[in-house]
Amino acid sequence: MNETGVTRTTIREREHSEPAPVLPLHRKKNGTDSTERQSFKEPEPASASTSMAEPDTSLPNIPIPPGPPILASDLLRERMRPRAPGSQALRRVTVGLSAAGIVGALVSGGVHPLTFVSLALLVSMLTVALTPMSYRGRAVSLFLVGAVATGVALWQQTLQAIAPDGIILAMATILLSGSLLFRAYYRGARLARLAVTVGALALGAWFFLSGGHESLVRLEGYWHSWGPASTQMAFGLLALLSLMAFMDSSTRAGAHWWAYSLLALYAVHIGLLVASQLWPIPGARSAIEGPTVAAIITGMVGTVVAGVALAQVLVVAYNSAANRISERSD
Repeated sequence: MNETGVTRTTIREREHSEPAPVLPLHRKKNGTDSTERQSFKEPEPASASTSMAEPDTSLPNIPIPPGPPILASDLLRERMRPRAPGSQALRRVTVGLSAAGIVGALVSGGVHPLTFVSLALLVSMLTVALTPMSYRGRAVSLFLVGAVATGVALWQQTLQAIAPDGIILAMATILLSGSLLFRAYYRGARLARLAVTVGALALGAWFFLSGGHESLVRLEGYWHSWGPASTQMAFGLLALLSLMAFMDSSTRAGAHWWAYSLLALYAVHIGLLVASQLWPIPGARSAIEGPTVAAIITGMVGTVVAGVALAQVLVVAYNSAANRISERSD
C-alpha cells in the first residue's frame, strides 16, 4: 500500500474492448424526500480563495431603448433635413423683440391711432409666439404679421420721405435672411441656393440704386452722413458673403451668421435713419413725430420676425413638395 492508501489491486485496468460502466443518477423528487439521494454528486465549485478569478468578458448591462434600431442613414437624413429646425429660435426672437418693441412704442408713440395699430401688431406677434401651435401654423402666422408690420412702417417712411428705396431693402432683407437660414437648415437643398441667389441679387440691386457704392465719397463731418453710409457698405459686404451658400453641403458655410447679421444690420440702418430725423444737423428742424417712430419700430421688429419665419415657411414648402414627389413615385 502506498502513501495514499490505495493498492494496485484496488484499481483494475479496463480493456479497450470493454465498455465503460454507466452509473444511474437518481435525483430528489422534492425537498422532503430524504431517502432518495443522488448516487453521483457533482463536484462543488472551488472557493474564491483557491480558484483564479476569470476576467468578465460579458457585455455591460446597458438598457436598450424600445423601438427599431437607429440607422446611420436615418441620422444623416435628420442632419441634412431636420424636422422642425429653428422653432425655439423663432419663438425667442419674437418674444424678446416684441416685448422691447411694445415698450418703445408706448414711450415714443403716445395716445394716437397709429400707436394703437403698432401695439396691436406687436401684441399679435407676441401672442402667436407664446401660444402652443404647430410648426407650420406658427411660421406662416408670424411671417404674415411681420410682413404687415413691415408694410405699415414702409408706408410711414414713404410719407416722411425717409429712405424712399426702403421697400426694396426690406424685401431683400427678408428674402435673403430667410433663404440663408433655410440654407443652414437644409444644406443640400437646391431651393435654398436658388432663394439665396434671388435675395442676393435683390440686395445688390438696392445697393446700387441707393448709391451705396458712392456713399463713402460723399461723406461729411456729421454722423448723419457717415453712419448710414457705413451700413450701406456693410449691406454690400453681406451680399457678397451670402454667396458662400454655394459651398459644399457638408458645411453650413456660415449661412446662419450672415442671416442674423443682415437682420441686425437692417435694424441698425433704419435706427440711424430715424435718429437722423429726430436729432437733425444743427440748424435743421425735426419733421418726424412720435406715432411715426412707433410704427417704424414695429416695422423693424416685423422685418426681423418675418425673415426668421420665412426660413421655416420654406422648410414647410420643401417638405410638402418632397412628400408629394415620394407619394407619386410609390
